[in-house]
Amino acid sequence: MQESVELAEADLELINALQIAPRGSWVELGAILDVHPTTLARRWQRLVSAGLARVTIAPSDKLARTTDVAFVELTCQNNRVQLVADQLVQDPRLMTVQFIAGSAHLLLTVAAPAHSLSDFLLGTIGGMEHVLHYAVRSMTGQIYEATRWHFRALPAAQLRRLAQLSRAPSSSTGQEPSALDATNRAIMRALSIDGRAGFRAIARELDLPPVTVARRVNQLIAHDVVALRCDVARRGSGRSFSAILWGSLQPDLALAIDRSMTDRIPELRLMTMVTGHNNIHIVVWLNNPADLLSAEQKLLDNIPGLSIEDRRIVLRTFKYNGAVLDANGLFTQIVPMAY
Repeated sequence: MQESVELAEADLELINALQIAPRGSWVELGAILDVHPTTLARRWQRLVSAGLARVTIAPSDKLARTTDVAFVELTCQNNRVQLVADQLVQDPRLMTVQFIAGSAHLLLTVAAPAHSLSDFLLGTIGGMEHVLHYAVRSMTGQIYEATRWHFRALPAAQLRRLAQLSRAPSSSTGQEPSALDATNRAIMRALSIDGRAGFRAIARELDLPPVTVARRVNQLIAHDVVALRCDVARRGSGRSFSAILWGSLQPDLALAIDRSMTDRIPELRLMTMVTGHNNIHIVVWLNNPADLLSAEQKLLDNIPGLSIEDRRIVLRTFKYNGAVLDANGLFTQIVPMAY
């Protein structure tokens, strides 16, 4: 990893602040971090331009009810894995494309709008000559969302102030959106490219009045139609590797999980309920693959009734939440999601 793409401590603190309050203004964030707003804005622009970080959106529980979210494992011809990955990263229905160690080659995170997973599998995956086999786990519920994970690089007092800032409405949010019409979906595509985009910038792009954009963005966020998140290129961040775990948990125990247990498992990035032989899908972030055993034990110690039957180390990520990554794990091209 080149020194130019390493994250400094001040960078981690800024990213941590944006993980808690993704659309906080530079003035508000500067007051909490005790850094001049102009300095924060300049630092953030450097991180974005270098492909080190970005603010975007992800499916919320409400959006997931109108979207087929699934994890798809692909087995490919051994000498065509890279080719298949390069073809798939341009698909707006794919949030993530990862090369994994295990019986399959690629793990896809699919967000197919309007319950169109079958079209994706039959029309896209089914038509790829170098794909030999696929297996699907559909998401049926979220236990721990990726938007809740953060670096813990800031003192508790600052984290509390940031949490209050993230809950404070910037203006009247009005009624909950009754439907995801074409305008709301266009706004969501803009936010998937830049979750911090200003109302006026989005309005110019979509040829809409800024007041309309402001009202709709605030509605989408306040009513949990979209979830904002700050993503980071993780090499050199202290969480440079990830692993996928599949386990089982009785439904009553899954519904009764104490959400505060995640404070004792800082490696936990995502936990969802899925279909299939194993009904729990878990993502953990690690500083080294050798840390997987310890993270797995923490999960078992803190989640009564959980069993873990399979696990995979992620060897390379080609696409992450709509952003294409280069060989160094840096964000390059953004492919707007088809929410």
